[in-house]
Amino acid sequence: MMRQLGILCTLFVMFLCEAQEQSRLPLSDYFSETWNTRSGLPHNSINSVAQTQDGYLWVATWEGLARFNGQEFKILTRAHINDLPDSGLRALTPTPDGGLYIAGSRGGISLYNHRQWDTKRSASTMVNHLIEIADKSLWLALENDGVFYREANSNTDLPIIENVSAYRVIEDNQGVVWAATSAGLYKIDNKTPTLMTPEYGLPNAPVYNLLITRGGSLIVGSEKGAWIQAGNQFKPIHKKLTNESISSLLEDNHGDLWFGTINKGVLRLSPDGIEQLDANNGLPANRTLSLLQDRENSIWIGTNAGLFRLRESPFSSWTQKRGLADDYTRTVLSHSDGSLWAGGSSGLNIIKNNRAQLVAGSKEGSPYSVLSLLEAPNGDVWAGTYTSGVLKVKDNKFIPYLNRSNGLGSNEVRALLFDSKKRLWIGSAMGLTRVNEDGSLDQFTNEKDLPSGFILALTEDKAGNVWVGTGNGVVVFDIISEKFNTIDFTEGFSAQYAFGFYIDETYTWMATDRGLVRYELSTSKMAMLGLEQGLPIDKLFQIVPSNGSFWLSSNRGIIQIDKAHIQSILNTPNGIKPPPLNYQLYDEGDGMLSAQANGGSTPSAVAHYDGSLWFATAKGVSTVKPARLTASTEIALPTIIENINVDGKPIALPLLGESVFIPPGVSRLSFHYAGLSFIMPQRLNFQTRLVGFNDSWVNRQHMTGAEYTNLPPGEYTFMVRASYPNAQWQDNQQVVHIVIQSFFWQKAHFKFAVFVFFLMVIYGIYKYRLYHYKQIEIELTNRVEKQTQDLQTQANAFAYQATHDQLTDMPNRRAFDSWLAHNFATYKQQQRPLAIAILDIDHFKRINDNWSHIVGDKVICTIATILKNGCHEDQHIARWGGEEFTIVFPDKTALQAKEICETLRKSIEHYDFSAFGEGLNVTASFGLSDSTSVGDYDRLLSRADQALYKAKNSGRNCTEII
Repeated sequence: MMRQLGILCTLFVMFLCEAQEQSRLPLSDYFSETWNTRSGLPHNSINSVAQTQDGYLWVATWEGLARFNGQEFKILTRAHINDLPDSGLRALTPTPDGGLYIAGSRGGISLYNHRQWDTKRSASTMVNHLIEIADKSLWLALENDGVFYREANSNTDLPIIENVSAYRVIEDNQGVVWAATSAGLYKIDNKTPTLMTPEYGLPNAPVYNLLITRGGSLIVGSEKGAWIQAGNQFKPIHKKLTNESISSLLEDNHGDLWFGTINKGVLRLSPDGIEQLDANNGLPANRTLSLLQDRENSIWIGTNAGLFRLRESPFSSWTQKRGLADDYTRTVLSHSDGSLWAGGSSGLNIIKNNRAQLVAGSKEGSPYSVLSLLEAPNGDVWAGTYTSGVLKVKDNKFIPYLNRSNGLGSNEVRALLFDSKKRLWIGSAMGLTRVNEDGSLDQFTNEKDLPSGFILALTEDKAGNVWVGTGNGVVVFDIISEKFNTIDFTEGFSAQYAFGFYIDETYTWMATDRGLVRYELSTSKMAMLGLEQGLPIDKLFQIVPSNGSFWLSSNRGIIQIDKAHIQSILNTPNGIKPPPLNYQLYDEGDGMLSAQANGGSTPSAVAHYDGSLWFATAKGVSTVKPARLTASTEIALPTIIENINVDGKPIALPLLGESVFIPPGVSRLSFHYAGLSFIMPQRLNFQTRLVGFNDSWVNRQHMTGAEYTNLPPGEYTFMVRASYPNAQWQDNQQVVHIVIQSFFWQKAHFKFAVFVFFLMVIYGIYKYRLYHYKQIEIELTNRVEKQTQDLQTQANAFAYQATHDQLTDMPNRRAFDSWLAHNFATYKQQQRPLAIAILDIDHFKRINDNWSHIVGDKVICTIATILKNGCHEDQHIARWGGEEFTIVFPDKTALQAKEICETLRKSIEHYDFSAFGEGLNVTASFGLSDSTSVGDYDRLLSRADQALYKAKNSGRNCTEII
């Protein structure tokens, strides 16, 4: 008997030693989900579950096949699977090259591979199971008919075992095929069957399932228990399994064995013993039909009432079911001895060695309501309660320590702290109490020391100062001055409640009712991360640092943010838009039984010695191992392009290496894709790229579709890739080549033909016009010559008119300005003087008014004649406009020109104008300037004009120089 027991232990160790070096979760720590017909399944009986190499999960039911991408089921029936005669499907078997065999209740068999269906010859009756071996031949386990062998590419089934119901076939490492049948276990060697009778150690009972472990051991699931092969004999795996009816088998990544039963749910055998999961623990039904572990290590359980999944969710919970005194927890403490303490409305528990122990003690028969916890330097634990003040835990029993009757301000204690001077600080609802080493008490209240008597959090910085979080701000007890200093929140933050602290080398971080506040110790500068910066909720309770991240508890779940990312946002200068806030919010969908993380006292969240984080919630204590999250993001993440829609209508996906040809005139092209993760499908991030349109990756966040409109004809390559949250992009991009065809008028040869035709038309028109022009060339030449002569004469007349005054026939202002602009620079460059005079007839308006405009015109003409007669040929005279004339004196200074101007002035003054009008006398004023002191002709004119004004202001009939 002892020898037999030793063999069994050895065998048990053999297959358990294959386990990976990962910690396993108890079944109660798994996060479970259920799918049924209300979730999109075609039927609730899950006959088989399989995962193909592309990452899809496949489910066989009595009403068709369902393919799951993590978010939705796609139903595939006989309308999709060509020529398969079965709606009810019984078996799914993946192939090594990525394909999937589907077998049904009427014997139908089909192979799905590379997006193509290949329907095989049907078997004689329902196929319970089939396998494909290395040479592509098939072994079939048939209902009532037995086991058959079908060679590759053959339509003939060779009977191996007949007249029994065969449920499963499997090939071991030596090429031996084993068959589970209603008559028992058969060994098929070289197509020769041998029944494993009771003399081999097996009971005389039907065998329903078989499993070859990674270590090569054969596991047999029968109507009378589970057995393991030991040499030529079979032994019971575990005494508790001996009388169970085993319907399905699974070895997980830890090497643990899972047993699906006919009426007892699922059993797991591990070094921790036998665990059971049944309908009382959430399983849809106790009849288990299939088991599978996917590539993300989730366990899928097919029952006759739906599909059930157990996954190692980020969070697991300790609740009353696992031994806590109450689900409503308020405080957690990581003890230096490796234990975890959890306090709640109904007492205090110590969690150690995966067990929860209740601390004994009550008040008048009622359990203590624990609000806060503290580990003293000597390892003792102190508890702050809701109605009983401060208790001390000794030998796992509560001992009253301090309450209102012996000096405490209030029995409601939400924060405890031992400072570096071994003084106990007690934060209550009525202020702060300090217990000194000698036992004396110091009381601090809102009457003189605190902004509020409601104390929520206490901590000590490296200098020994005590930080106090209250219901109305934060104060710091200065260890040197023994006084409280108020930390004023920056105007606009509007924070009041300070629920928790974390102090690093540079900053004090505060969890407040308006977000995360950062206080710089050296400068007292504040910054806040709140709703405006992108937080999903602004009331935060506790800050737990872990591996470069902050884990923030709130009433809507646990928020994880990279600390460096927070710093980059808070350090963004004013006026510059900060980067968008990236965070992860974990809630009920991630394993928490309640997203309400209670935080009205401290500590409400802690980091444990093993790297796990613990949070007090309304439904137990939730715990997470960040390392598990990191490991989950390292699992290969397949990306799949599921649908291509053209103008809203789906088209067939291309086969491997083929392109999609799209007809011309398409206005809208959309792609739908998925990342085949079943752990966190809603959290996956996607990037897409359409080469030929935009060669850079475009962030799609969590969107599972991309749409493009009005793409021109041409060749494109659509690419998509996926990543887990807070993880690098994996090399998992999927590619599809698209060719948008063009109308015939959009094609290059058509455009070339049109271009050539256009050139020919242009050439023909050109030749015709050339001929026509030749005919009229002579006539046009004659006309042009005559018209040219006429135009030249007319142009000369127009040119003369444009530069001469019609009244005096003298050059006008345009001619004068042109001459001056053309010659001034030459005179300046040659350093030759150039003088200009501007003449204005005095009181000319009076002449027009008293003697008429006709007389005025005669006066102007007379003065023009006097000027012509009094000037030399090189002295240019022009009528400047109205009653003004200009005279240019080349090579003369203003003084030299003044003599000429005086002569001209006197000639005008002494001229007898009485012939034009009785009593008419005319005088003129002259303004002179030269180029010796100016740099441009405009300035020269301006100075001459100023000289004229000077002459006018000097009494007129004179000559002035400027």
